[in-house]
Amino acid sequence: MGFADDDIRGVTVPHWVPDDGGSANFGDEIGPMLVRALAPEGAVGAGRLLSVGSVIHFGGRGDVVWGAGINGKVRQTLQQPLDVRAVRGPLTGAVLQGHGLEVPEVFGDPALLMPRLFDVPLGTRRDVLVMPNLNELGRVTGERVVSPLGDPIAIAAEIRAAGFVVASSLHALVIADAFGVPARPLVPGAEHAFKYLDYYAGTGRADVRFAGTVEEALDLGPIAPADVDLDAIEAAFPRDLWGARRENDETSRNYDALRRESARGFGELALAVGRDAADPAAHALLRAQQLVAEQPAALAAALERASDGSGAAEVASAAVAFLREVPAHGAMDQRLARALKRRFAGAGASNDAGMARGEGAARDEVIARVVATGKVSLARAIVEGREDLSAGLAHLGEGRPDPRPAEDPAEAPEPRKRRRWLR
Repeated sequence: MGFADDDIRGVTVPHWVPDDGGSANFGDEIGPMLVRALAPEGAVGAGRLLSVGSVIHFGGRGDVVWGAGINGKVRQTLQQPLDVRAVRGPLTGAVLQGHGLEVPEVFGDPALLMPRLFDVPLGTRRDVLVMPNLNELGRVTGERVVSPLGDPIAIAAEIRAAGFVVASSLHALVIADAFGVPARPLVPGAEHAFKYLDYYAGTGRADVRFAGTVEEALDLGPIAPADVDLDAIEAAFPRDLWGARRENDETSRNYDALRRESARGFGELALAVGRDAADPAAHALLRAQQLVAEQPAALAAALERASDGSGAAEVASAAVAFLREVPAHGAMDQRLARALKRRFAGAGASNDAGMARGEGAARDEVIARVVATGKVSLARAIVEGREDLSAGLAHLGEGRPDPRPAEDPAEAPEPRKRRRWLR
């Protein structure tokens, strides 16, 4: 599979496409369809929008996320900021929060809106429709099997007309929910379970049980209907991409609070999944926590100290540890620089005499303030002994951080809403 960008009235909407130019997976085509249907008529926008699918790892700085999810199969290198309006489910939400990104509690795959936005006819009536995932087309055979490759409206029509859907295609299950068709997921053979549990937890069914075979799915019967706020998903659509775009915080000011919220979210999800969770659900929870833990520990510590009200000495010490332990990396370096710029904004040096002599904590503060100006390479060179501290002092004499007043790091977060992982 490749990745292509659709231009929809000036806004770029990326999605998966087949490498060989053949029929596309219907679920990957739904995102651009929905965006075309909801984008304001006659307007010309700008920016990049990640909608349906496990595509957040393709996001760039400033991209907007509406209903997309994390791909559990790949390591996440998440850009900051991402402008998140809605996500597929709470696993994605907890991973993003664990990376210090703001996430509203608007959950659900936007493909659930298909009945609202498109006239989908009734297809061939079947008692049972079976749809495999794109990557395991040969897993099931027989007259009940419908391929996920083809026109989204035509395939949605087949799902709508079915009496019961059994699928490892996630969007077959989503469209079944959209039209109120009973369904049961198959244990995915070629996909990570992350996206399935993410979707089901976001629609009130964190305790979902997967079937190992079509026959087991028939024995188990359907899972509960989706519990989802379609109005909230539609209202979260970023129409401002075709108008006056809202600004986003780039300074990681709430990083520490968001990390704690992520940890609470994982705990609540674990309880909702239950003690008797099947292997797919357990694997999905574990993978979500791994995706958060894969951040460099020194980066996480530095961003936490810069956002949790710690004193200047602690913040500077954590910043120096980051420079010492983490090789140069443009995105991570600049994220820390923006966080330190906010933290040190408007604050004078805590010990000017000590800074001049390069003593202990004062030396660290010089280095941290150099980072705050954006000269991370110079700060790292001082830490590694390739430059003298005097070079940092000289740099600060020419360009100190933005002197805007510092925000109160102890500002109270918004009241936390009660989550619904189960019906």
